[in-house]
Amino acid sequence: MNEASELIDKLKRYYKVGTSQELGEKLGVAKTTISGWKQRNSISAIRRKIYELGLNIDIDKNKANSIDDEIDDLYSLLIDKAAYDAKERLLSKYENDIGSRLATYFEKDLLKEAIRDLAADKNKYTPQNMKDAFLERLKGFEPGIMKDRQLQNLSTTIEKYFPKIEVYALVHYPEIVFDYVGYFGQTKFEK
Repeated sequence: MNEASELIDKLKRYYKVGTSQELGEKLGVAKTTISGWKQRNSISAIRRKIYELGLNIDIDKNKANSIDDEIDDLYSLLIDKAAYDAKERLLSKYENDIGSRLATYFEKDLLKEAIRDLAADKNKYTPQNMKDAFLERLKGFEPGIMKDRQLQNLSTTIEKYFPKIEVYALVHYPEIVFDYVGYFGQTKFEK
């Protein structure tokens, strides 16, 4: 278990809650922020929240915030914001109403397929080169009767409207990006 998970467990015991959703409500953050803290082992971000709320939780105070911690914090904030922005962009593109949902069904499936394909090697990509790799992966898809137009639409959407860091968040944290309530209810990223 990483240190972030241990701190999150301490917070759950402190508040006497069992889920990340409940803990997020107590801390005033989204449950996706908590899962992001765990995934990135963002100890300093959790410590800062504990100090901010003035909680009496036993944490290792001997670990001083170093410049590396500050860089990690900034990186975590950028990734959290990118995941949130990508989620909002997907929600507005694919989940506005029944018409857009039906018209973009295949496009959204192609997006998920590309994410799954790149996920196996995701650690070799950075926020700077993930978008190029993503667009290359889309070019490698076999065009089909129903896929040609959707593939072109998806490529254009990624190219024009998704910054590099949001494409990085799509591939690295799809469970966070796809965790939203759309027109037809809760949407999750199925692996």
